[in-house]
Amino acid sequence: MIRAFISVRNASSHSYQKTLRLPKTKFPNRSNLQKTLDQLLPQSSQQIYTQQYSKLLTKLSKLEKCPDEMKLRFLQENVFVLHDGPPYANGDLHLGHALNKILKDMINRFQLMNGKHVVYIPGWDCHGLPIELKALSKLNDQLDKISPTKIRSIARAHAQKTVKSQRQQFEQFGILANWDHNYVTMDPKFEINQLSVFQDLFKKNLIKRQRKPVYWGTETKTALAEGELEYKDDHVSISAYVKFPLTDKSKVALGFAGAPVSFLIWTSTPWTLLSNRAICFNESLDYILVKCNGEYMIVEKSLAEKLEFLSGFEVIKELKGNVMASLEYTNPLLRDDKARPMFHGDHVTSITGTGLVHTAPGHGHEDYIVGIQNSLEIFSPVDHEGRYNVEELPAHLQGCLKEESGKSRKVLDRNTTETIIDLLRTENMLIHHHEYVHSYPYDWRSKKPIIIRATPQWFANLHHVKTLALRALETVNFVPERGVNRLSSFIKTRNEWCISRQRYWGVPIPSLHKRDDPDCVLMNDESIAHIIKTIETKGIDSWFAESTVDSMHQWLPESYQDVAHEYYRGTDTVDVWFDSGSSWNVIADWYRDVAGLTSQLPSPLTDIYLEGSDQHRGWFQSSLLTKVGSSGVPEAPYKNVITHGFTLDENGIKMSKSIGNTISPAAIIKGDPKADLPPLGVDGLRLLIAQSNFTSDIVAGPVVMKHVADALKKFRLTFRFILGNLQETKNHDLVPFSELRRVDQYTLLNLKKLREETKKLYQQYNFSNVLTQIQYHMNNDLSALYFSVTKDSLYSDSLDNKKRSSIQTTLFHILDTYRCIMGPIIPIMVQEAWNYTPPEWINQKDSSNLAVTDSPFTRPWDSLPILASSGEELVASFASNELKLLSSFTEMFNKMSDVTKTEQLRATIYCSDPSKLPFTAEEMEDLLQVGVLTIEKGQRSDSKPIPLSSVEVQLSLEESTSHKCPRCWKHNSTSDEILCTRCEGVINAL
Repeated sequence: MIRAFISVRNASSHSYQKTLRLPKTKFPNRSNLQKTLDQLLPQSSQQIYTQQYSKLLTKLSKLEKCPDEMKLRFLQENVFVLHDGPPYANGDLHLGHALNKILKDMINRFQLMNGKHVVYIPGWDCHGLPIELKALSKLNDQLDKISPTKIRSIARAHAQKTVKSQRQQFEQFGILANWDHNYVTMDPKFEINQLSVFQDLFKKNLIKRQRKPVYWGTETKTALAEGELEYKDDHVSISAYVKFPLTDKSKVALGFAGAPVSFLIWTSTPWTLLSNRAICFNESLDYILVKCNGEYMIVEKSLAEKLEFLSGFEVIKELKGNVMASLEYTNPLLRDDKARPMFHGDHVTSITGTGLVHTAPGHGHEDYIVGIQNSLEIFSPVDHEGRYNVEELPAHLQGCLKEESGKSRKVLDRNTTETIIDLLRTENMLIHHHEYVHSYPYDWRSKKPIIIRATPQWFANLHHVKTLALRALETVNFVPERGVNRLSSFIKTRNEWCISRQRYWGVPIPSLHKRDDPDCVLMNDESIAHIIKTIETKGIDSWFAESTVDSMHQWLPESYQDVAHEYYRGTDTVDVWFDSGSSWNVIADWYRDVAGLTSQLPSPLTDIYLEGSDQHRGWFQSSLLTKVGSSGVPEAPYKNVITHGFTLDENGIKMSKSIGNTISPAAIIKGDPKADLPPLGVDGLRLLIAQSNFTSDIVAGPVVMKHVADALKKFRLTFRFILGNLQETKNHDLVPFSELRRVDQYTLLNLKKLREETKKLYQQYNFSNVLTQIQYHMNNDLSALYFSVTKDSLYSDSLDNKKRSSIQTTLFHILDTYRCIMGPIIPIMVQEAWNYTPPEWINQKDSSNLAVTDSPFTRPWDSLPILASSGEELVASFASNELKLLSSFTEMFNKMSDVTKTEQLRATIYCSDPSKLPFTAEEMEDLLQVGVLTIEKGQRSDSKPIPLSSVEVQLSLEESTSHKCPRCWKHNSTSDEILCTRCEGVINAL
């Protein structure tokens, strides 16, 4: 026995390597994309959603016979609903799609970890112009022969194919969802619900049809909503200063009979002068009659001096604004000598122009209001392609407004404008013209400038609705807060919503028109209800079949059967913003059909709507207006509205296919060597999004992605270190907090603070600061401190060592905390780490008696068993004692030139009363990582005093005279190649 013992003590350091408890884990150094797609994605996403949802259904089944009040209480306390704004089913996904879906997913995962059941139903917006244009592009020269039902069939097939493709791409983002449980706006039930919303609006007298100016896309040949406009700041128009001569009667009234007196107007749309029906002035402004180059013109007083072409004018007479109402003028362009009126208009200002505004009620919203108030003709001689209807114009204009091909000219073409300018010059109406650069609305689909033209359209009256909507917003929380002002401002300026579109691929407006008088429309509650019932039975495509005389009987109620043959079905469809805006019915149906509510639904219906900031114009607004309008109650469909920005390249330029600076989500996940993009995997895509302040814009590119790759690597190394040191242990019981060492208690208390702070940040949707907090903790509290000071014990102590058990308990709680904080952000890595965690650590009840689960995503967030009320005092004590001493030690060690490693040092702490020290020599030896540390009573005259919280100490450092232990490498052994006392005990036990 003695000989064996001696041989062990004298063995070489190499022979002891296998006796160390070095980290050992199969958790891989890097992620594997194929493993992620095949195993980890389903395990961490779809399976988790399905399991938690099944448990919810089980609980709901037990409440089946309970009153709605009890069900509502259960739902409000236990269910979280984030309603998915439907992406458009056209084309592949871009980074903006990933940004949106991943932000939603992080919120859902956080709620799941905090005890909520998540209801998340992915959706798709399937109707509308882009998909119809795709369908039409496949028909080429058959357009004149193809039926509306054929167009719809091709459009539907395209939408279905795109939904399938986008779904497969979305699944790769690690989204917590059951993708089989989704909604699409072309689903029959969705369409019926949408028509029911239309019916509710009609019952409240909010739907009307009228000929009115609307935004019109000349390329897409349809009316446009305000949300479908993009304003281009550098649009160039030809603006003109035009004279309209006063009538002889008006000149006499001014005392200038026989003189060439004119009103001077300014317009940036000369093509609308053919539709002029009045001139507006402002009765609060002052006007003057000026003489310039032998002509007399009336302009607003303060603006006259700004008109350079009137230089040297002479003021002949001053006119009060109210005088203008009694005057009249003629429009020589039309050569009809008809006297035209002057009207007051609040929209007339003295900021630009001449203070006199040419008014064409068929081509302007303010002009239209003036026209309606004063019974003017709503004249708009422009067709759906933006060409003049020349047959509606005087004969002398028809020839010059045609192209060589015989087609009428397009009103926005440059040569058309030049023709109008020439006509003005011919009629002695033109004073001056020039190029004018200004902001102008463009069709967001065709990227072409729009026009305003009067057409018969269906409108939703918003005068009363917007008042209710603004009241509803008072109880909605906005992130960022500025969102409420943006949404409110859009709603305040809307009086009507043009909801009709001239397309086939959509939900029809249930209107019936007289064959001999299309403007005579049959629409009442009875007819709408009958049409909805017929569509439910025969399908919505039947509406778009040919309206033969014999087929119309099925579409009219019984009371109209004798006149059914006199009608045909309208061809207008509903604005797609109305489609998606009524999607809150999907959630209402869930509460009725799944949750079993019969008498009342939650208010609001959903916890969160989350979309891009452009949806203040779109989905946020249309959802609110349809909900409030159909119910008549000031209740929004959402409790919280969260908006994110757009995706930018590293030059700060918005990503756009036309520019060629886009990065696809697939390129981020798989990498793209040609673009110098490293493969980040699913977690890397999510981390890229989480690290950005999503309330502004998100930047992506090679530099940013390489930083993300580095951050991912640090998280993986952290998990590997923890997992590697949890494998070997005597038992997996968690050491109670009170029995842990001070450094472990300090670490867990900081960990508890981290968990609490990041939970608050999650509740504020501040994901970037969540990452900032945890990365700081990982780099400073763990890598630089705790991991560093625990390696010696983890590697060298025996399995049953209490200190080692204390460290392993702490490591598991670190793993568990990082699991909950990072689970919403990098679920793939968290799931993978959990898979390699010894189940004995997981499958136990901790000292808080919290139940555990197999999944890291349904395990409770607050599972850290730190209940000590003295936590703050311990943290403060550790900081003002151990950490202060560590700081002094580091400063002294860095000044030593002859010692390169702390293990080579002997440290001595001098203290007048060692009993006042909160730590032991062993604890401080571990913290300083020195070879030997002793505590001695007394003082040294040659050492700088270090004031701790309760006592003053001095620290002495010198090279250890002991020898290097061949196993732990600390300089604390009695001889070369001889084990230190600690290692000798471990080896003998082995």
